Amino acid sequence: MPPHKAIDVVLDAVPPILELVGDALEAVSVPGLPLIAKGLNLLIERVIVIRKNKEARNAFLAQTNELKIVINTTAVKVNAIVAGYDGDAQDKEELKEKIKHSDDLQKRIRDLQSTIDDLRGRAGELKGGKGFRGSIKGFVYGSWNQAILSDMKDEMKRALERFKLAGSISIESIVDSVAQTTKRIQRQLREAEDQKIIDSIPRADAGYRSVDELKSGFMQGTRKELFVELEQWSTGRFPEDKPKRFYYLGGGAGLGKSSIAHQLCVRYGTAEHLSLRLGASYFFVRGRGDLEDARLVFSTLARQLAVSQPTLRPHIISAAREYLNHGDRQQMQHAFEGLLRKALTAASADQVPILLVIDGVDECKDRNLVPSLLQSLLALVRELPWLYVFVASRPEPHILSVVAPSGSADIVHHMRLEDTLEDWGDDVKFYLEETVPKIPTYGDFLDKHPGSLERLIRRAAGVFIFARIVVNFLDMHRNHPEEWFELVLSGGGPAMSPLDALYLQILRSAFPPEDLRASPPEHKRLLSFLRFVVLESHRVNPETIAFYERDLSFDDVFYIADRLRSVLMIDKAGDLVPLHASFGEFLVDEHRCSDALYRVDKSEGHAHLACACLAAMSFENRTYYLQDAPPQHTRVNFGVMVDSWWKHVKQAKYTVELEEQLSGFVQDTRLVLHMWIYTEFRPEFNNYSVRYIWDCLQPSGARKVICSEFLKFGIYIKLWQLGVLTSPSRTPPEIISDDISQAIQRLPHNHQELLPGLDLAVDNSRLTQYQAIMANFMTQINRDEATKELWCKDFYVNEEHTCLIGQDSNRSQPSASLPVTTSSSSSTTSVTQEMISALIPDGSTVLSSGNGGLASDAADTGNIPLPIDPPGGGLLG
Repeated sequence: MPPHKAIDVVLDAVPPILELVGDALEAVSVPGLPLIAKGLNLLIERVIVIRKNKEARNAFLAQTNELKIVINTTAVKVNAIVAGYDGDAQDKEELKEKIKHSDDLQKRIRDLQSTIDDLRGRAGELKGGKGFRGSIKGFVYGSWNQAILSDMKDEMKRALERFKLAGSISIESIVDSVAQTTKRIQRQLREAEDQKIIDSIPRADAGYRSVDELKSGFMQGTRKELFVELEQWSTGRFPEDKPKRFYYLGGGAGLGKSSIAHQLCVRYGTAEHLSLRLGASYFFVRGRGDLEDARLVFSTLARQLAVSQPTLRPHIISAAREYLNHGDRQQMQHAFEGLLRKALTAASADQVPILLVIDGVDECKDRNLVPSLLQSLLALVRELPWLYVFVASRPEPHILSVVAPSGSADIVHHMRLEDTLEDWGDDVKFYLEETVPKIPTYGDFLDKHPGSLERLIRRAAGVFIFARIVVNFLDMHRNHPEEWFELVLSGGGPAMSPLDALYLQILRSAFPPEDLRASPPEHKRLLSFLRFVVLESHRVNPETIAFYERDLSFDDVFYIADRLRSVLMIDKAGDLVPLHASFGEFLVDEHRCSDALYRVDKSEGHAHLACACLAAMSFENRTYYLQDAPPQHTRVNFGVMVDSWWKHVKQAKYTVELEEQLSGFVQDTRLVLHMWIYTEFRPEFNNYSVRYIWDCLQPSGARKVICSEFLKFGIYIKLWQLGVLTSPSRTPPEIISDDISQAIQRLPHNHQELLPGLDLAVDNSRLTQYQAIMANFMTQINRDEATKELWCKDFYVNEEHTCLIGQDSNRSQPSASLPVTTSSSSSTTSVTQEMISALIPDGSTVLSSGNGGLASDAADTGNIPLPIDPPGGGLLG
């Protein structure tokens, strides 16, 4: 086929092709492009019939074909950009609309449309057409048509160039620019929306970057062994036999747990080369609002992870959208399940290892939520092979109940700081050498006195908190360094000893004098706490202090202990102990503790504690002492109540409250509880409670009545107990006043000194009262077999009993009879010398009970137990 024939064939096919382009444009719906396509169709239809001027006609139509290609390319590109966008359907639709209505694109379309309209007008000037007559006109007006077609071709070319590259900006660039701008805006909007969701997640400013100096202070070069261990742990190499991904660091107050946790965050939060990255941290701070709130822990961790871990961010945002629909302050477990766990379990299995650090769990005010908090973290570690958790706290029972049991041993490594204290002496030396010389004025002082620093190191004796207290103290006293340094090093002198000054400084810092003066109840709580810690000889824990000190709640005790963590610690057993014994000595010495706001009045304090012990004494609490206490009292030391009341009376000053407590004590079941187990009347026994009561109540007119009642009722109880133990039917005896009077005359000489000043007559009304108290006591003992077993097992006749009925231990003195009346007969039987001798071979004395702190007596006297349930009846009927 000749070339001109081929061109004609192509040209004949142009209108349908442009129609297809028009259809494509309609699909994209870019305003103006469909009209341009239709305008081109009409223009081509007019030009194509001009066959006389083929060369000019074909040149023009070639330009229109090129324009068609550009329009088609633009439409295809728009479709491709929209289809390839990774946004959702709404985002794609928005992108398409932005492109379609782009100002630059629309301007070019309007310009092109205007040109097409002009060209259609020029095309109307062409002469000729179809048929014979059209051909003749085309032939006649050939030159005319030639000029018009040439002008139209040139104008089409210019219009095409303007559309494609106006101002050197291609149409493709316009489309790309609009698309990129739209995408960027949409991305920014999504990010803003995502950030809004993240910002809506409840949080506390508890991350390691927000920690105060007290928790963040760390001396580089110390704790080297520990951080070597932590480095091995972080890479899955510790413990060597079975690596564990939950690390629990426990230790008493002031041992540096928070500093270690903070330093761990610093090292793993900034280093780029480590395989383990810090994801989030939470530092509890008691008394600081949100920083002691367990409900915010998991949501705070989730928010930090969304910020620090790009791979976890979309999962956290997705979980947060749904979580926040239910409110922003939800219960802790909902925050864990619906937010943190849901997001983390959605992460890829090849997620890079992430570290969570939780410090000061013991400072969480929601103590009942702490076990659940820790259990949730343990569950996450078990579920996610890429998660590591580090927790630091004091070793309190509610915490150890989760991290210490054997059920957690497969996943938890438990590090006890107390176990490493002896190995850290060099750390203290290093700390002092690195800090003290750098304190202004002390560097010059030490240059002139090089031996002073070595003396300070020896005085610190490896105790880090002492070293830190000294450094803080010196840092606050920079003037006259020689004076302050000598105070620290001296052991006393006319002024306060250095340690006393430090103790007073700590007390004033923790509980400012102005606050104590403004709040008398707060001052009272502080003194109640200090009094118990300093004056109670038993080892005590917070639960015990809160039990006896009714003005102190359990939270009060922990609050005060935490404020005084520089001088107190909770040891491995959970007991509160001063870091140095000198702290207690300081508090009770008016010459050493110069501020009365913090001083403990020793004799008044003992009076208060005696009252607390007597007030706590009851049958139920005494029974708890003999058995495992119920859950709410498992940590209470009931030995304080049992053993300490008379020790405190011994050192107490007279107070009205103590008189009232002692007056009630000698007239109710509490004296029975004491006499049932404790020896009071044994010969050659030095600790006689009645003597301590007599001395303590010297200023009181009631001391004669109280001490008289202590002896009379106490002897009644002992005789009653002996009657039960020696009765064949174990029946309670009927004791008369003469029995008590005779027993009083047999009291050891230590008691005889008191007798002239006492009223020892016992009338019938008093005996009736004694009998009623003993009957009530027996009812409580006999309430069930378990209680009966607790109170009645391992009882013995002892030297005290034999003394009261006249049975001398060497049998050189005759014995009097003790009448015992059974419940079923009015006849009486007597406890004779022969009966007692039969029970005590060779005159040996026998202990009254295997309980109550008399084990040493048992070791000395060769005790012979009586059977609890002999034939013929039970011990207590």
